[in-house]
Amino acid sequence: MVGISDKQARNRVIWGTAGMGALGAAIGLNLAILKNLQPITRHTLTMSANWTIYGLFFMTTREMLLAEQRGKNDDLKLRLSQTRDADELFSSTVAGVLTGGMLSFVVRRTRAAAVSGALFFGAVSAAGQLSYTALNRRRQQWIIRKMGLETTTAEEEKPDESMSLAARIRRAVAVDPITLLPDWFPLRRISTDEYRSMLSARREELVFEMRELRTTVASMNQREQQLLARLARVESQDP
Repeated sequence: MVGISDKQARNRVIWGTAGMGALGAAIGLNLAILKNLQPITRHTLTMSANWTIYGLFFMTTREMLLAEQRGKNDDLKLRLSQTRDADELFSSTVAGVLTGGMLSFVVRRTRAAAVSGALFFGAVSAAGQLSYTALNRRRQQWIIRKMGLETTTAEEEKPDESMSLAARIRRAVAVDPITLLPDWFPLRRISTDEYRSMLSARREELVFEMRELRTTVASMNQREQQLLARLARVESQDP
């Protein structure tokens, strides 16, 4: 499976899923106590199981998308540090949309529920990733200041041009957007030979249908001639 073969990715999936399960258990326990739901253990375990399933789907999808995004860096000659924040935000948001929409549809069996679930979980995932990125940056700055490695030279204070708006636009238009989709996504761009093959197959189907149609029309014309001849004989026999 793409992106899960890496040990660090597997650890993130395992710990992320476990964390979601623990969070679900805490929420289920508090809801059971506040609403006096009995038995408390069953409601706690049910909520934990639901959150664990969501966490497993979300983290697995996120890591697959993240690996797919990072695989483009070598072709574009970009460092991981230049694209980490954008890649993580994109992967978390899309994973939240896909997971939330799918699970909402499975539970409620309606398209409206799938759309609302996708939008809600996508927004929550994006907000969570932005918050995590901001906290992680503050933690890194605090470590740098603590270790006395912070510098104030003009060159180091200059913003990274690779993360500017123009650089992001160049990166976005440099590659066909269809190629950025993961391999398991049902949408893909076909080659010219494949397109010609599809047209040829469709042409053969149309030729066969036209041949069948001509045969049917000829048979109907013959039947019509027979009926007209029979009608003429009947009329000639009448006094």
